Order: sequence, then C-alpha cells, then structure tokens
Amino acid sequence: MSEFQDLADNYKRCYGKNSLKFGSKPVLIVIDCVRAYHDPASPLYAPERFDIALASILRLIAKCREAKIPVVYSSVIFETPNSGGKWYTEKLPNVLCCYDAGNPFRDFAEGVEPRKDEVVVLKQYSSSFFGTSLSSLLASLGCDSTILCGYSTSGCVRATALDSMQHGYSPFVVREACGDRHEAVNDSNLFDMEQKFAEVVKEVEMFEMINGIKKP
Repeated sequence: MSEFQDLADNYKRCYGKNSLKFGSKPVLIVIDCVRAYHDPASPLYAPERFDIALASILRLIAKCREAKIPVVYSSVIFETPNSGGKWYTEKLPNVLCCYDAGNPFRDFAEGVEPRKDEVVVLKQYSSSFFGTSLSSLLASLGCDSTILCGYSTSGCVRATALDSMQHGYSPFVVREACGDRHEAVNDSNLFDMEQKFAEVVKEVEMFEMINGIKKP
C-alpha cells in the first residue's frame, strides 16, 4: 500500500469523501504559464516537469475554446521590487526578478497565446484573486466553477484554488496540467488540495466533464 493510499484512508476517516459539483458555466484559468519555467537561463527552469504540464495546458486551452468556455490567463508583473512587498524584497528576490516588467522571462510560454477576446489578469502575489479583478470578472461571466492549470502547483496554483473556493467558485485542478520543481512536492500539494478544498482530476476526466455540460 502506497504512502498516499495510507494518507487517503486516514483523511477519509477524518473528512469523509464528498465531491464538488462541476457547474454548467466553468471558466479556465491558466496560471503563470511563462517562459521563466522553460528557459535554461532562468533560475526557475526545470524542464521535464513543466514541459509535460505545458503540453497538457495547450490541449486544455484548445478544448475549452472549442467548447466556448472562457479562458482567462494570470501572470505576475512587478514595476519595481517594492510592488512585490517583502515577498520580493526579502524572501524571493532571486526568482521574482523574472517577473520584472520588460523581462522576457515573463512572456507566455511557447504556444500559450491569449486571443483578443481572452482576459489577462496581472498580479503581484501567488493567488490570481488577490489584489485583482478576477472575482468580479468571473461573476460577470456567470461562472460557477473554475478549471485550474499552470505553475507552480505548490505556489500559485494552490493559492488560486484556495481563493477560488473562498470566493464561491468550485475549483477543479487538472493534474497533468500543473507543474512544480519536484514530483514529491507536486503530488503532495495535489493530494492536499483534493482532500480539503478542490477537486483534482485527470485531463481525460476533465474533457469528459466538459463534454457532459448541457447546452442551453
């Protein structure tokens, strides 16, 4: 029996096993899918994990566009280090500089190309909701659940999933479409999200859920 199965049994005894309902008006949120994770010159570079996730992200974007599901992108930007507060100036200056305005590392990854009718939300912290208009945007779209993907699983994806739940939008995290620096960190965060405040589903499962949305 795997360690995660032991944990799953333990958590099930504690929390039970209930599931969020996938709504009829989901919105896909692509989180921080930028060049910094794919460029060997970047301190955030970790090719295998993020390249695998990128392939899934591109398929997910295409599927949502085909199904007329709105696609929203979030990305970090800093006009000055002080705009990132102590997170930038004290804790992570060596990597958050990748998101400085004008730094090519903060360009979207190859193949991720927002259309003119797709919104890009700019942020300074981990959650795509914190300090942004994302919640208002989702409300205006009539959103009832979010489809989440991007980087990194333990940071911005997790923070966005938690805030999605706290703002009333049921979060569905697509397993293959999330990337982190190490498999153990990636998997442990997906596990914990699924136990407490999100649904974590495989790419094929998400496609089936999208196909199952009843048309008005």
